[in-house]
Amino acid sequence: MNYFNGKRAAIELSMTTIIVVVLSLTLLIMGFVFVRSIMCGAIGVTDDIGAKVDKEVERLFATSGGELNCIGADEVVPMTPGLNTIHCVIQSSQGGTYRIEVESIESLSGIPVTVDLESWIVRPGDVYEVSPGDETRYKPIRINIPENAPEGTFTVKLDATKNGDESVTGAKELDFRITRTGVIRNVMC
Repeated sequence: MNYFNGKRAAIELSMTTIIVVVLSLTLLIMGFVFVRSIMCGAIGVTDDIGAKVDKEVERLFATSGGELNCIGADEVVPMTPGLNTIHCVIQSSQGGTYRIEVESIESLSGIPVTVDLESWIVRPGDVYEVSPGDETRYKPIRINIPENAPEGTFTVKLDATKNGDESVTGAKELDFRITRTGVIRNVMC
């Protein structure tokens, strides 16, 4: 009878061990999920704050004067690999037909001259019919930066014309910097 009591105790001990291990792993996984959701939520909040700041900056530069104002005209704006949009505001007191086109795209630093920047342009410009006093944001230029693009800065020169022949502001130079998304965000979210 002693023999069976020893086996029974061993079975109970091993079942207790299995239950403890299963509960520990469950709690560990739930902890990872909880931490992941907190981290991704925090990253999302910072992205929302950044987007609101960008909108406020756009609103401020749109009232700064000149008929055509685009992001990247006053400071170097970060872009990540993937599809990026250049936002512009046309402020016209008289209205008219505006054509915004990419004149050129050139590397400033960090991007080798062998990289074909022209191939990154998905939408090289567009024509807009603007009403007097309209301050709508337009997305005339779209740039698709490849995932393997080197980090560095580049400039996009825009040419804007009004009613087919009248130059709005001449060429506008917009500066952008290629950056990567954070390692934590890539791993966690």
